[in-house]
Amino acid sequence: MRTSFFDSFSMVELPRQTVGPLATILEAGSDTDRLVFLEYGAAIGSDKMKYGDGHALNFKEFLAGSLYFTSISSQSVCRVIYIPRDYIREALCRENALTWTVARCVATEHLALQGAG
Repeated sequence: MRTSFFDSFSMVELPRQTVGPLATILEAGSDTDRLVFLEYGAAIGSDKMKYGDGHALNFKEFLAGSLYFTSISSQSVCRVIYIPRDYIREALCRENALTWTVARCVATEHLALQGAG
């Protein structure tokens, strides 16, 4: 998912990692305690979803559950930023405290309709 949402807050202090081609960026079964943001590079999920510069990887899975169920591998050199769950929750709730809850419900319903998980 690519959105301007991530442009609205600073990621300077957040941890980063650079990985080479064909590396596992996100493994199925990993905790959703952090969101993986692709700063640059190309990646592909086990569901064949393609990701590029500025994409949040598996954003719906991050919102919907406690574990990721789709693995993602790099197709080129990639730099990722790890964004803690609380950081995202605080950003979503700045204007309305219910935004986090609604976003999680919508993501869960969408994944259920897709038959994911």
